[in-house]
Amino acid sequence: MNLENIDINLLIDRYVHYVDKLSDKFSYASNIKHLLYLIVPAFVIKYGVKNESSILKCFEEVPIMVTGKEDKDNTAAFSRILTKKDGKYVTKKYILLNEYKTADLLSMLDNIIHEYNHAVNSINNEISYDDKYVKVRTGLSFLYYDKNSLMPLKKSEEVALEEILNTAQTSEIINIINSFNKYHIDNIEFSNVLYSIEKEIGGDKFTSDAYLYDSLITKELIDNKTFSPTICNLRYKGLIEDIPSLFDNVLGRDGEYNNLNKLLTEIHELTYKYANAKLFKNSILNEIRRKSVMVINLIKEYDSKCIYKS
Repeated sequence: MNLENIDINLLIDRYVHYVDKLSDKFSYASNIKHLLYLIVPAFVIKYGVKNESSILKCFEEVPIMVTGKEDKDNTAAFSRILTKKDGKYVTKKYILLNEYKTADLLSMLDNIIHEYNHAVNSINNEISYDDKYVKVRTGLSFLYYDKNSLMPLKKSEEVALEEILNTAQTSEIINIINSFNKYHIDNIEFSNVLYSIEKEIGGDKFTSDAYLYDSLITKELIDNKTFSPTICNLRYKGLIEDIPSLFDNVLGRDGEYNNLNKLLTEIHELTYKYANAKLFKNSILNEIRRKSVMVINLIKEYDSKCIYKS
């Protein structure tokens, strides 16, 4: 959506009215409501007006629930409860918001957008199943449940890449919000929050520091003009089955997409292990470096064989 060709205040008024009704429905506090004033139109701009109904449906079906718990590492989380109703598998979805009174405005915005972006990219083809498992999709990845007990069993290897891609899109959405500062905004509540965000971001573009190391070693892939637009489109539509072959075809070898995801998962686990280790830190660090070089080399080869690159 090109903001230059629309009346920004009409756009804002439309979604302020929508968020007011949403906030009445879920009894949101005013500080959450004020953030949603910015978040909802930014999502519609990011994914396009043609997808507006799906975006708004997501905000209606995935309410924010304040947990009352304190968690310095995780302000928010996208949470689902899998059940079976009338012979069909269904999920009840929430954004769980931990105690946020001590969180700064930008961090809170970053966390909420990050989790809602997972939700938006999971609305299509969310659930699939076979004789053994029920699979619930989160973007590029799946959580496997036992088909009989509906107990969660394992996560797929794509979790790390899902988080990396989601982090990049979160930064993009926050920069869309910050771009509203170029316009004169009539709504005082909207403009006051916007002003505060601009001051926290400063003069540069916002870059989320979530999954910082993972994002650093995969930056060339996320910036690739063949990879990101194709994968993001398939991810939003829930048509992710073809992604491995599309990636492998560029490299001319089978199994490389799976290999990339396996390496990213191992690196993420090793960085967590390194942060908490008291012994053998050097050996863990060397293993992180070795696997990181493998990821970087694989991405460089992929980039070199693409027609459209970074």
